[in-house]
Amino acid sequence: MSKQPATDKPRVWPLYVVTFLATYTIAVASISAPGIQQALGIPDTQTSLVVGSYSATFAAGLIIFGRLGDRWGRRRMFRFGTAGLAVTSLLVACAPNLGLLVAARLLQGIAAAITTPQILSSIQAILTGSTRLRAVGLYAVFAGSGTVGGQVMGGIVNSAFGETYGWRAAFASVTLAAIFAWVGSRYLTESRSPAPLGLDIRGSVILAIALLLMIAGLTNAASINLLEPLSPVEPLVTTAVLLAGSLLFFVLLVPHSRSRERSLRPSILPVYVIREPGVRIGIALACLLFMMIGGFMYNFAILSQVGFGFSPLESGLSMVILALAFILTSALAPRLVARLGGTANGGRKILIIASVVQGVGLAGLGLVSLLNTDVTTFIVWFQITAVFIGGGQGLMMGPLISVIMAAVPDEVAGLTGGLVATGQQTGIGLGVAVLSSVFAGLGQMLPMQIAYGWTALGTLLLTVIFGFLAARLGAYGTEKDATQ
Repeated sequence: MSKQPATDKPRVWPLYVVTFLATYTIAVASISAPGIQQALGIPDTQTSLVVGSYSATFAAGLIIFGRLGDRWGRRRMFRFGTAGLAVTSLLVACAPNLGLLVAARLLQGIAAAITTPQILSSIQAILTGSTRLRAVGLYAVFAGSGTVGGQVMGGIVNSAFGETYGWRAAFASVTLAAIFAWVGSRYLTESRSPAPLGLDIRGSVILAIALLLMIAGLTNAASINLLEPLSPVEPLVTTAVLLAGSLLFFVLLVPHSRSRERSLRPSILPVYVIREPGVRIGIALACLLFMMIGGFMYNFAILSQVGFGFSPLESGLSMVILALAFILTSALAPRLVARLGGTANGGRKILIIASVVQGVGLAGLGLVSLLNTDVTTFIVWFQITAVFIGGGQGLMMGPLISVIMAAVPDEVAGLTGGLVATGQQTGIGLGVAVLSSVFAGLGQMLPMQIAYGWTALGTLLLTVIFGFLAARLGAYGTEKDATQ
């Protein structure tokens, strides 16, 4: 039953707060990475594991906790996860070493995975009509604001509390906001699914471990100094970790999912859904977008703070224009989609245009970086390229979910949403690990600014792939519209 007075309108603002926190927590980790490295004496690039570990458990838990919310009550699960987010964020803030910090981040990712699936499902269940449409739009705005605005806010908090306590205060700020949302969530309306799907706990655990091993392996690869003699153990350990993650996924998870499908049991990786071309492309698009966002944010924090000697505040303020461009274009994207022909055709066009816009920004940023100019000149030119990069990413994120849903059959739309969200979080973890590995590897042979430039130009490849897949996804959306 609802705890909300009958005369009141539904109070859903706690959902927006936690939507913001789920992505703000990732941005805080990126902007705090140099401070964490210095405070805990972590080797170069090992801090990328701090970012990636959160994304691994977040990604693996989304589907199973969404199903638990359908069974046990979405408000109940939301409150439990929000309380967990407050506690685990405090554990992160108090972590004395890398091992405990990563463990706390893993738990923090689980807490975020508990809350996130309940947000859209609660909006769907307790709101109707134009109110629901506005709520979904606000959900996208808050998610995007946390992703890019967190760089700015996290930088402010880091600088306000100094080098020793700045990163700890930034994570503690998540605790305070989560407590605020938890108190407000008393008035959320409870809802459940009349026909909840079953669970796949074993598959969820396999997926989480596989993702974490792959992210850890990529992170360890980034820490190898190619200019120094290698210990024979080091590359062997890295290879073994990557191989173990891959084997878990392909040798255990895929057969496990097929076995559950044959026995008509639910799976964390439903094969019959993955067979849909629109689903496969949609997951790939979500993963690619968040690979680019996660890797870009993390690498800029390293360049600006370690390479240029910026404070976290200066680093965060350098991203203000990018953040504003992101938020503005993500908010305008639905109107542009409608003007260009609706969800399927208009959305496809916007995603392709967004790829071009971001590509122009990345090309410009790469060229400016390769010139190896002084810091002031670089930052001035960075603001110009940031308009294109942030604007392009915002145009990608705004219509992405609706375009994907328009391209898949209605009977798998719910599962597709969960898989796409999983792809997003996987993308962040892999983006930080992969792109930081490229940046770190190049940085061992080249000046840091030039290494950053080549990494930005390399990211163009992901942008091109995104545009190509978006065009393919639009074809499936058109086919679906034609059959209805």
